[in-house]
Amino acid sequence: MIANKGYKHFLNGLIITAIVISLGFIAIKDVQELFQRIEGILYDIRLLATLPETPRQFDENVIIIDIDEKSLAEQGRYPWSRSKISQLVDNLMANGVVVVAFDIVFPEPEDNPVDVITDKNKQLTPQFLKEIITLKQSVDADLQLSHSITNAEVVLGMMFDDENASNSQATERTDSIASHVNWEIPVDGVSDIAQYNKVLKNIDVLSQNASGSGFINSVPESDGFIRKASLVINYQGKLYPSLALEAARVYTLSDQINTESELNNRNYWLQSLSFGDHKIPTNEKGQVLIPFKGGQKSFEYISATDVIENRVPAEKLEGAVAFVGTSAIGLADLRATSVGIQYPGVEVHANVFEGLMHPEIIPVEPDITLAIQFILLFITGLVLSILMNNQGPMRIFYICFAALIIHLAVNWSLWLFFKVSLPQSQLLLVIIWLTLYFGSVGFFLENYRRKHIKGVFDQYVPPAYIDKLLATGKGISLTPERRVMSVLFADIRDFTQLSENFTPDELSEFINEYLSENTRIIFEKQGTIDKYVGDMVMAFWNAPLDDDQHEIHAVDTALAMIATTQAMSKKFKERGWPAINIGVGVSTGDMIVGDMGSTYRKAYTVLGDEVNLGSRIESLTKFYGVSLLISEQTYQAVTKQGMLCRQVDTIRVKGKQKPTTIYEPIGLKADQSNEICLMLDKHHAGIRAYLAQEWDSAIKIFSELKNQSLLSNHLYDIYIDRISELKESILDTEWDGTYSHLTK
Repeated sequence: MIANKGYKHFLNGLIITAIVISLGFIAIKDVQELFQRIEGILYDIRLLATLPETPRQFDENVIIIDIDEKSLAEQGRYPWSRSKISQLVDNLMANGVVVVAFDIVFPEPEDNPVDVITDKNKQLTPQFLKEIITLKQSVDADLQLSHSITNAEVVLGMMFDDENASNSQATERTDSIASHVNWEIPVDGVSDIAQYNKVLKNIDVLSQNASGSGFINSVPESDGFIRKASLVINYQGKLYPSLALEAARVYTLSDQINTESELNNRNYWLQSLSFGDHKIPTNEKGQVLIPFKGGQKSFEYISATDVIENRVPAEKLEGAVAFVGTSAIGLADLRATSVGIQYPGVEVHANVFEGLMHPEIIPVEPDITLAIQFILLFITGLVLSILMNNQGPMRIFYICFAALIIHLAVNWSLWLFFKVSLPQSQLLLVIIWLTLYFGSVGFFLENYRRKHIKGVFDQYVPPAYIDKLLATGKGISLTPERRVMSVLFADIRDFTQLSENFTPDELSEFINEYLSENTRIIFEKQGTIDKYVGDMVMAFWNAPLDDDQHEIHAVDTALAMIATTQAMSKKFKERGWPAINIGVGVSTGDMIVGDMGSTYRKAYTVLGDEVNLGSRIESLTKFYGVSLLISEQTYQAVTKQGMLCRQVDTIRVKGKQKPTTIYEPIGLKADQSNEICLMLDKHHAGIRAYLAQEWDSAIKIFSELKNQSLLSNHLYDIYIDRISELKESILDTEWDGTYSHLTK
């Protein structure tokens, strides 16, 4: 059932991915604007984070001639007289400026002082009028600026408008607007290049003498920010260049700007623009991402008034390309851009110009961006749907974090090293949506697993251990698995006879008290209860949670159970109940642990030969007259941790051919008296004599030890009787002292 649910959640992850992909193609204005805004914010963050601390430098000296607050204070309010603009152009050219590009339009002729005088003074005599009219041309500011432009490389600005424009200066006349863009499209052809129906152009006397004209229109996105620049605009079937593009053409002494388009049915997809040796890839709208140099004033700004007053050192202007514009707040030429919300429009043109001269710095949006985005979205959705399926909330969070890091690393690396700009918003959206979905599923699944685990282990391990198990969430598996573990069996001696002395209520009270005390000890020593069978208790260690000291924990538990039972026995006597003794067996080795049983009932339990061995040696405690016996593997582990043990016998239990040596743990060596240690040394000397068939020596040692009272001495009666029989027997040459027990 869980597998089926996992498959269902996987399919839901793919559906979420498909929804996110489809959002990018839904022709709903609000949806697309929302995506554009998010994408714009992410683009700005990436751009600002990767801007170099030191602005880039090229051979071209691009400067801004700024009509700033200082210029307005010294030269008067704007607009200025064309004669002042003429002086500005003359001074720039005189100081070696190569190209002057105006982020300004001169759409109306300036009033001639002579016309003003004659219009307002009708009483003037014909003779005076005739004489004053001869002065008209000498004071014509437009003509003065025209002469300055004729003798310089000047690019003028113009503005295009759509058919709904209310600007009274817009016109449809194109006879004086020259286009240097080579572009041909059939009458029935279709293009995505922005098309305008009206233009605000310069007066003829200026435009006819300028080296070129370029539009100064900005292209804000849906959030009002300028991130792209249109290099060409379609006006009455012709393409016209932007101010930056026309300035680049003039600067490189190119006659034409050539276009490269791709034909698809009747659609003409603009691919690139070229002039001289420069080729500029564009999108189908003829746009490029603006290669911002930095924040405001990344280019050198020179106050226009300083140029007019000749206060600028010639070396600052020599060989420069000057963009004339304004940063004065009152002149409303400030734009919201990725690098600032009060960014002078003239500096946008300067950034684009520098990019046109060095195309490698222009960020590129590949033509196959949609295909790349679709593939990345699909792969991301597929991989996350696989990785996040059937995972807990924390692991899903880690996968989400890793996915975000990988996506941003790839996206930002492409930007940093290759100037490739790929969208980010939809990929982030699919990661977040899948995280939320699988996180919610994982949260409920985790709760289900917690309840299931708690239900399974509630009767086996202490509550604090269950909490640790749930908090860890690691290594938890109900599926049977093989582990090295320790198992404990504890049984009350002669319980069948004892139970005959109890009433049913007394027997229930007796068993409950006995099992409660010993279960508490097992829980305190990190053990897991396997089962109760009457008075028998079975427990194991190293499952369900790892326990790298399971052997010593099991033996400590056995010693504590024996001591507690002895204390309980005294209390039972006071209540008129019989005294009790228990036998405990501990075995260590490979076991299979897991949820096992039938379709009707299952239990978390252990199986294996070592489990059977633990049960066998527990039953042998009565035979040897000791309370605790452990297997050889358990002995090897606990002695390394300071446990003192008495070797009891080498035996072959029923059902097993391989002999094993069993031991009786005494306690930690540090806690034992010197007398006990000497006695154990003597005991092991007797065992060595017995195995060497030195019967007299062995009997002498065991007889002496039989008289001591510190350790159980019934064992020595067994050895003395056994040796008496062996002395009368003819032993096989391979005799190794192993004693075979024929009963369980």
